[in-house]
Amino acid sequence: MNLRPVCLSLVAGAIALLGCAGPTSLHGKVLKQNQYRGYGEYQPERDREVLARAQGVKDAASVIFLQETLPEGIEMTFHRLRVKDGYSHQLLGRLAFSQGQADSKQDLIEQVRKVALAAGGDAAVGIFLLTPANDDTRAQAVEAVILKLDPRVRAKLRADEAAERGSASAGAGQRCHGAGAD
Repeated sequence: MNLRPVCLSLVAGAIALLGCAGPTSLHGKVLKQNQYRGYGEYQPERDREVLARAQGVKDAASVIFLQETLPEGIEMTFHRLRVKDGYSHQLLGRLAFSQGQADSKQDLIEQVRKVALAAGGDAAVGIFLLTPANDDTRAQAVEAVILKLDPRVRAKLRADEAAERGSASAGAGQRCHGAGAD
């Protein structure tokens, strides 16, 4: 399932904040931000602790980053994510991150992965914002929903990644997304 409808309001907000007239004039610069908000009860101390723990994470490669793709068992209804019956996914929170400049998407993904681990997650569904027209390997910001995947779905996604790595040549373009939604 495509995540773009969920993020359209975020993109529109970014455009409005930049004072741009439309998506063709995205020449602005996003502000520096590192904001995590856990779902459920408002607990700002917990959210700050997640960000503080993320700074100490050294290896977050185990976290699956899905680009604009929902994993099996999660659906979007009326612009809200929902776990389908029969699945044990947990929707943990949301991250908005930018260093205030265009960074490599891999660096942005690494930050998402660190926050996901610090929040108790093992996956994230993300979208990149303000990608330069001439370089799709960079973006100014990333927004992501942090998840704890149903173990059955996680096993399927990791199996797909192993097959992808085996068929891709060394150093070839790595895919940042996993299996498509049902």
